[in-house]
Amino acid sequence: MQNYIKEFSLDRVLSEQLIGELAINRYSKGDLIIQQGENPQYVFFLVKGKIKTYKTSDEGKRLILSFKEKFEILGDIEFVQQAPYINTVEAITDVQILTIPIRTAQKYGMSHLPFVQFVLERITEKLYVNSNALTFNLMYPVEVRLCSYLLSVSIDNRTISNRDLKDAADLIGTSKRHMNRVIVDLCNQDIIERRKDCLFIVNHEKLVESAKHNIYEERIR
Repeated sequence: MQNYIKEFSLDRVLSEQLIGELAINRYSKGDLIIQQGENPQYVFFLVKGKIKTYKTSDEGKRLILSFKEKFEILGDIEFVQQAPYINTVEAITDVQILTIPIRTAQKYGMSHLPFVQFVLERITEKLYVNSNALTFNLMYPVEVRLCSYLLSVSIDNRTISNRDLKDAADLIGTSKRHMNRVIVDLCNQDIIERRKDCLFIVNHEKLVESAKHNIYEERIR
């Protein structure tokens, strides 16, 4: 944990009381880190691994907002608003996360200016990125959304497991039939290849081009 504190300069934004309450949690691929609608218990700092964030409608439909890798703060909006979690966060790879109990963050964090500034900067960026994600899902065709999704869940930029494809149509906002047509088209273009238990990326550069450089992982520049 001390290595992570040093690597991400957390001592510059966290007070001694907050650092003293830090704990490290580990999650495996597929584990839910945050569930939409639950009351917040912690402020999270993603320090290793990759996550996906999505929203679920009242009808049960899900929509991808973004994929993130270290470093990222989670539960910040809910911490400030003192409201239930607004999105679900799932581990895409094995993940390590530092946590601070939300009561501790409220007691010591709101009076520590560097922490307040840090949280507000992250919230501003997150709102910008999530707003873009919702726009992308409305404006970009299914081909772009699927290619971006494949890039985001691929292992070593090469393999997409059938497990990660299971809910892909739902998450990118299309039908399974349409998604399968796009997969066939990508196979015909020699961009990807169907294998027994996965999709294999044959031409990574073409997939990146088709994904518009991955709309789900764009950040503020």
